[in-house]
Amino acid sequence: MPAKKKYLSNGWQRLSKVLAMFFGAYAATAALHIAIAKNVTNDVPILLTSTYTSFILWVGLMVMVFIIKRAWIAWSVLSGIVVFSGLLVLLK
Repeated sequence: MPAKKKYLSNGWQRLSKVLAMFFGAYAATAALHIAIAKNVTNDVPILLTSTYTSFILWVGLMVMVFIIKRAWIAWSVLSGIVVFSGLLVLLK
């Protein structure tokens, strides 16, 4: 029994979600860790633990991309994280 057409996404939407999953989630993770390291006075522990926490956050953002129904909303959330992190870095 085939799935209903309204629940399926087209090829461009799937490609956009996959690109958001890999590149957008990675950019958001890196930007957030840079902002945290920049705003903490003792940044050595942040940099040492970022190898573990960045992987966990990256996987969490990947899952978030596929939970969200539309690709443009996922890109908006990831772009918002990057912009917010960039503002934190610039304000320091």
